Amino acid sequence: MAKNKNFTFESLVSTKTTEISAVKGNVQHNAIIAAMQASGPSTKVTFDCPNEVVEQMKDYGYWEGMSQKDIIIEALGLFFEDKKIKERPEKVKMRKKVGRKPKALKAFMS
Repeated sequence: MAKNKNFTFESLVSTKTTEISAVKGNVQHNAIIAAMQASGPSTKVTFDCPNEVVEQMKDYGYWEGMSQKDIIIEALGLFFEDKKIKERPEKVKMRKKVGRKPKALKAFMS
C-alpha cells in the first residue's frame, strides 16, 4: 500500500524559493534542468492539478522566465533528491499497458 502523502507545489516554492532564486541564471541551475531532460527518452504525462497551483506555476514561470515543463521537472527533481527509491519488480514493469492503442499501430495492424 502506498504512503498517503499530500505533496503540493506550494511547499517547494516556500522552502526552496531563496535557493532557486540564488542560483537563477547560474550555470548550476541550467545544468540541473539539462541533466534531468537529457537523461534519456521522455514520456508525456497528463494529470489533474488544482487551479490555484496551476496559477501559481504560471505566475512563477512568467517572472522567472521558466516554462511549466521546467518548473515541474525541477520540482520533481527537488522532491526526489533526498528520497531512497526502490525499483519496481520486472514483472510489474513489463505489464501490458491499458488504454487506446496509438493511431500508428492501428493503421499498421489493419
